[in-house]
Amino acid sequence: MPNTSALQFAEAGHHTQMRAFAGEVLYTEGMPADHLYVVKEGEVDLYLLRDEKRVVVETLGVGQCFGINPHQAKGRRLHNAAARSYCELYVIDQPTVATHIDGSSDLVGSLLHTLSERLSFTHELIATRVNYQPDLLIYGQLLYLLGIAEVGKAAVHSRVDHGKSPVLASPLLQDVVTQARLMFGHSDRHISGCLTKLLNLHLIRIDDEKGTGKRVHFVPKDFVSQVRKVTSQQVDNDKLSYEYISVDEFAAVVDVDRALLLRKLAGGEFADDVFTLRKAEIMRLLNDKGRRYFTERKIKRPEEFSDILDLEFADAKSVFQAVSKVDSYDLAKLVSTLDSELVKQKIVSSLSRSRREELESDLKDMRPTDPVEVQQIGNALINEVKSLMTTPRA
Repeated sequence: MPNTSALQFAEAGHHTQMRAFAGEVLYTEGMPADHLYVVKEGEVDLYLLRDEKRVVVETLGVGQCFGINPHQAKGRRLHNAAARSYCELYVIDQPTVATHIDGSSDLVGSLLHTLSERLSFTHELIATRVNYQPDLLIYGQLLYLLGIAEVGKAAVHSRVDHGKSPVLASPLLQDVVTQARLMFGHSDRHISGCLTKLLNLHLIRIDDEKGTGKRVHFVPKDFVSQVRKVTSQQVDNDKLSYEYISVDEFAAVVDVDRALLLRKLAGGEFADDVFTLRKAEIMRLLNDKGRRYFTERKIKRPEEFSDILDLEFADAKSVFQAVSKVDSYDLAKLVSTLDSELVKQKIVSSLSRSRREELESDLKDMRPTDPVEVQQIGNALINEVKSLMTTPRA
């Protein structure tokens, strides 16, 4: 069925439409599957969280649909969905979908159920077997374990320590292939390609020994570290493109304070880059624009002010005039909740000496504040600054 068919069906039915911005989560695994989504514009990632890894199992584009699995009777989401870019989606309710599926022939219904079941199994297989380490490194680790199993860990290290020739391991090539299939789910062609790369790097040798078959010869001692050294400069962008990371991991990658990144994300400062929390996107921005891109706030014009933290971009005269209209105790409530030292200093420096002393006194005796009240105070202050800066002065 062409992708346009689902889109034509959605358009003809005058179904509900919705928008989603880059990185916005549409639903999570386990939620009720009450709606089918059809992509009108943009791209959507379907991903699973397995063993603390967020794995993108599919990226859907215009005309494709997702969200309901015909083979699943209970109607629960089997994966997570997030907008990869700005999206416009049609939303079709589950009873409508069920009516059209039930009205189809038995053969069509059976095909839908079978394909849905196979696709879910494939998604699970991808998520549980994906490994973000370079392939050569995981094959180096596999060979090391097979080598240790053959000759023994003590034997490997004791002979080297006494100045004798390093111990050589020689597992059967067929055993290596079998273990790679079981552990990584790789095809024979992929396995052969990885072993060939190790062979070309002179890290292993493969000989055909009469009577026993082909064997892989290598020295287990420091084998993994040698492979890691070779692969340290190689970045597997194909693998990175499947990986979602958390905000904490994001902060660690770019070496920027988590609170600062959250403020920038909340302010939509990455929206122009079609930003999502995919590691490949973060690495691209880090390489193209450098760490400063994640640390420096985007300069805003007065008409763009919407948050108290935007005082960072306000001129001193406007801040002075706006702050002078705020009750001292309300100001103390606001300052006590700010996590930006720059904004705090801007407010405090606009106060007279007597008001500053009064603020310090109020802060010492400050009790827990109502976050809604504090937000209202902050909104009133930034709106006053915005008005002063956008109104022409005589």
